[in-house]
Amino acid sequence: MQGYSDTMAVSMTVEPLALRIARERVGRYRDESDDLMRRHAEAIDCRDCEDFLQLGIEAFNWLGRADQTIRQEVFAGRLEHDPEVDSALAALYSEWLKPCAYAEHWVAVQLERGFRVDNLEEFRKCCREAQAIAEANAGLLENDAIVELRDAAIDAYRKGETLEFGAEE
Repeated sequence: MQGYSDTMAVSMTVEPLALRIARERVGRYRDESDDLMRRHAEAIDCRDCEDFLQLGIEAFNWLGRADQTIRQEVFAGRLEHDPEVDSALAALYSEWLKPCAYAEHWVAVQLERGFRVDNLEEFRKCCREAQAIAEANAGLLENDAIVELRDAAIDAYRKGETLEFGAEE
């Protein structure tokens, strides 16, 4: 029996196997929880990024709708052309573009994490269109000859000297 009591004495000073396994399992469980929480936070961040892009898309669409409505009203003669309105619209397109670099950086983070970003292509299309409009507006507003031609075209339309949109010959 001497061997048995020697073993008991040693096992009392050594950590029991069950405790070591329990410690290991709790550690894995904790680590998995940390990883899940990190991945959950990243998924929420991706969703916030998608929501931000959608907000930009909707703002761009409203701006385009306002631009189109104002121009139709001017061409129809129901609204007097006002260069200040043109300037305000041009400024809004330029203002819309300001958060695009931040959005693209945020998107890059999501793509790096392996996420697919919904509405990304539509957002990028809006960015390209807004950039083109802003560049055209910058050129248009700086070129007095083009402004004069535009105003002459509006006057000719009001006098009935032009074809209406969609009119057939």
